[in-house]
Amino acid sequence: MAVAKPTPVVTPSPSPTPAYTSNKAPVVWRFDGKEWISQGSVPQCPSPLIPTGELLDFSKVLSIVQPGQIRGGSYKPHAGLRWSEFGGVVKGISIKAPFDGEVVAAAQYISEGNYQFTINIIHPCGIMLRLGHLLEPSDSIKKILSTIPPAIENDSRESFLSGTFIKKDQLIASEVGMVPPASPDSLGTFMDLGIVDLRKKNPALDSSFKSNADVKYSLYSVCWYEGNYFSDSDRARVLNLPFSNGDATSDYCKRR
Repeated sequence: MAVAKPTPVVTPSPSPTPAYTSNKAPVVWRFDGKEWISQGSVPQCPSPLIPTGELLDFSKVLSIVQPGQIRGGSYKPHAGLRWSEFGGVVKGISIKAPFDGEVVAAAQYISEGNYQFTINIIHPCGIMLRLGHLLEPSDSIKKILSTIPPAIENDSRESFLSGTFIKKDQLIASEVGMVPPASPDSLGTFMDLGIVDLRKKNPALDSSFKSNADVKYSLYSVCWYEGNYFSDSDRARVLNLPFSNGDATSDYCKRR
């Protein structure tokens, strides 16, 4: 989607804290260096996890990039969505939280004169939503971002959070992508989208799989438009979309 950035260095995760509070026991999901571990009574994931239109309006998306492929010399476990033609910008693309969850990581940085932020949200059932190349944070997200290091040029390292929650339908971003003065190669309305199933490693990746991406994401990321992560109608729309970069390669996606 945009000019490739160096794979960020990540800092260790903090000690576990409840990821969700309800009438049942709290649920904690944390990576122990080898695998994701849950504490508490893990609920069953809803099917679909994200109903039609609950994260974004897929009817307006023009193209995608595949998850589980090398782009710009770096392995990308996540996919991407594009709303604009290359060199163009579409205003008013908003992103909202599709479920109650814990915000476990965030980052903010400057790229080609654009403020960008990322956010990772875990559903109590063990699915993480990773969102990147977000441009305009909502007021509530600004409060979260104010607790992490300020944005500096091309430093997209994540900060890990605990005890920070988001509610379903809460606005995350009112704009995505990059606007002028970004270069023509980077300019556009797009975002990164990753789904990470913390409950088990992706069976499509054998023991010989290696990449320059963080293993806690690369080994657990999935093909988000397969399975029950999104509704049938949203997945059907995605299956009809072209690839932004013309590359159908994917370690996860087998239906295209």
